[in-house]
Amino acid sequence: MKILLVHYRYYESSGPEKYLFNVTKLFEENGHEVVPFSLNYDENKKTTFSKYFPEPIVSQFHIAKNKNEISLKNKIRIIKNSFFNKDVYSKITNLIEIEKPDIAYVLQFGTKISTSIFDAFSRNNIPVALRLSDFNLICAKNTFYRDGEVCTKCIKHKYHSVINKCVHDNYLQSSIYYGIQKFNEIRNFQSNIDAIITPSRFTLDLLSKTNQYCKNKFFHIPTFINKQGPPVIKSFTNNNSVNELKLCYVGRIADDKGISFLIDAMIILSNKGCNVTLDIFGDDQNSYAENLKLKINLNNLTNIHFKGFFPNKTASLLYQNYHYSVIPSQWFDNMPNSLIESCISGVPVIASKIGSLAELIKDDFNGFTFEPSNVESLSDVLESLISINENKYNELSENSFKWISKYCDADTHFKKLIELFNKLINEKNSK
Repeated sequence: MKILLVHYRYYESSGPEKYLFNVTKLFEENGHEVVPFSLNYDENKKTTFSKYFPEPIVSQFHIAKNKNEISLKNKIRIIKNSFFNKDVYSKITNLIEIEKPDIAYVLQFGTKISTSIFDAFSRNNIPVALRLSDFNLICAKNTFYRDGEVCTKCIKHKYHSVINKCVHDNYLQSSIYYGIQKFNEIRNFQSNIDAIITPSRFTLDLLSKTNQYCKNKFFHIPTFINKQGPPVIKSFTNNNSVNELKLCYVGRIADDKGISFLIDAMIILSNKGCNVTLDIFGDDQNSYAENLKLKINLNNLTNIHFKGFFPNKTASLLYQNYHYSVIPSQWFDNMPNSLIESCISGVPVIASKIGSLAELIKDDFNGFTFEPSNVESLSDVLESLISINENKYNELSENSFKWISKYCDADTHFKKLIELFNKLINEKNSK
């Protein structure tokens, strides 16, 4: 089978790109051919298919810190291409005619590639499966999170994104994005999507009930992880209980991730004299992280440390140094990689009982949950873990490893995808 794999960037950056290259390897190891399609950024990995990649209007636009450096002419071109990118349509049509893929597997496209790709697939009778790693089909912020709390108003009417200035806190940019979304909804681009794949059941339930996508076919296929050996057994004190509770947070450092109230919980534990440490891993070069560091200093917390960004390849080694990882999200996290990597390392997860986290982490089995945004609930859970005995901890660790090894098994993921792809190809050919 020849699989056209679409994603707006072709270099390692975050979770979606990690999946992009892992699933490419998975397909190829099982005898299938993968044809990537992306934008032609300088950071891209080398591929013979880059000749088909459209040039971005502005190099590194998606990561540029100062958007004011972009000329007015290019800003207009960017907006125009966000509605329908003719260059993308032309390049991917050319690719289809020459490479003749059997199916298109789309990861993230957004305004950078635009929905023009789905027109090309439809007109060339190519079946399409779209995998969702966030909520950008509905939410202008991608997170269903605004002003410190969950917001799902755009499920009923997307105009709320303009009212609340959801795009860069700017009315004009929010209005443009709203116009793009309405343009795609009115022209019914979603009818050209044959299957929508979600990593979590929560996301499936949420989006399949929306007016725009209720007629689409949804499929739940969890993210996969490559097999690893058994986890490293943690050391305990002579009285068979944890002496120093070592915690870590791994991921994006932003308001919706709930790190601020995780620090608040640590303050409560420190005031009680609890021996708990927390290491925070992630890109901390932003104003939100600086405010967190200020809070830590003002409260004289010497037991919390920012460790900066870490390479994905070292994830398994990172988690082995901790008893638990904490995911204090305040938004509907869509099966985060940090949860998978923690469990495969045999490190149980302490997670907010929200979104996909509520379906993935089961109390007293592979971790513990707490009420989202509730500092007392989190601190109570953490305090209870200090006295946990060695046998119980090892049971949690073993459960975490065995559960994720089965739930996110690579072979199972591959079989489900190929089974779905064959189904879509047969349905398309029979029409």
